[in-house]
Amino acid sequence: MTRFLKNTLTFSLFCCLVVASTFAQNTPKYVGYRGGFDIGSQGVKLSIVGFYYQKDRLKYRLVYDRQETVGLIKGMETNGGKLRPADVQDAVAFVQEMMEDAKTVYKIQNKDFVIYASSGVNIAPNIADLDAQAQKILGMKVNINMPAKTEATYGARAGLAREDFDSAILVDVGGGNTKGGILQKYIAADGRERYTFKSYNIEFGARRLSERISRRSSSPEQYDSNLKQMVEDTIGPLIRSSLNDNPEIRSANRSMIYATGGAAYQFITWFVPEKVTDEIIEFKYSNLQDFYYMLQSPTGWATWESRKFDDIKDEKLRELMVRDHQKATQKVYNRDACLAGISLVLQAAKEIGNPDRKAFYFTRDAYWINTLVYDTYKNDFKK
Repeated sequence: MTRFLKNTLTFSLFCCLVVASTFAQNTPKYVGYRGGFDIGSQGVKLSIVGFYYQKDRLKYRLVYDRQETVGLIKGMETNGGKLRPADVQDAVAFVQEMMEDAKTVYKIQNKDFVIYASSGVNIAPNIADLDAQAQKILGMKVNINMPAKTEATYGARAGLAREDFDSAILVDVGGGNTKGGILQKYIAADGRERYTFKSYNIEFGARRLSERISRRSSSPEQYDSNLKQMVEDTIGPLIRSSLNDNPEIRSANRSMIYATGGAAYQFITWFVPEKVTDEIIEFKYSNLQDFYYMLQSPTGWATWESRKFDDIKDEKLRELMVRDHQKATQKVYNRDACLAGISLVLQAAKEIGNPDRKAFYFTRDAYWINTLVYDTYKNDFKK
């Protein structure tokens, strides 16, 4: 990374703050900032959270985020399930670069960041190499023991609308695993209503599944056939078994599914590219199926990848749409991994039951790391 590029990134962050200041009437008065890194199966994500008070209650808001593609999970299937040293080095290098940029703008220090390896990555037997590299380069530890259930719990808190807690199901298909569950109400010993998270989890995500299928497929047609067979014959029963531990997830009262993860993001970018700034988007199970069929068609991926937005008159919106489209088709998953990911979403919804009768939602801010940052640092700002 050149000094020029680093300065450009820092300046870009500064410009974002300047633009934001013009809307000060809608911006809380922040009492401080904290950050968190999610080193995931597909990339490194930074969240900067601003803490503020509203009617004497401490709250938080995501004020800046940045993602960079590394692909730690890529190659695990062909590397004995282990992370590759070059990918580990790249991941830590991105954390270092992103941290220095954020520290400059938000005036925070190393102690104001947490670094976590996601549950889809920490299944690697050499995950300790990631922590060792971070301690060597950053002088900071990486939490490499994030359970899938805990990660999904934070994801549910971050992504589900409060009014949907009693009726929503989370389906999170990442690059390394598939997880989710529900927030279930109970009455605590003090008589107050509280929520506990009931989860499910399988160790197959979009990237891992696609690489496993690719190893035994010699053509796109064979890949599609082998993928379909494995999802139905192997993945389906695994999801079903995991769901059996928490039957409430299949309750008819659970009328909506929140889909998150890379494949869900790619689907939304294909389905409604003009809604690039919308935080929550509603869709139907049949729309997911249409995306699946598009990916299977001989020219589907190429047609989507080359899509233009010249007919969009709003210049700013067009710019955002183009950027979002490029990220979705070039930086997230390739065609095979995207197809594997959406197959997992469809199968999970099918195993949960009655997908045609449920409302589906995608939320852009369902980042589990945001809620974790709040829980970690909230006592720093309690009055």
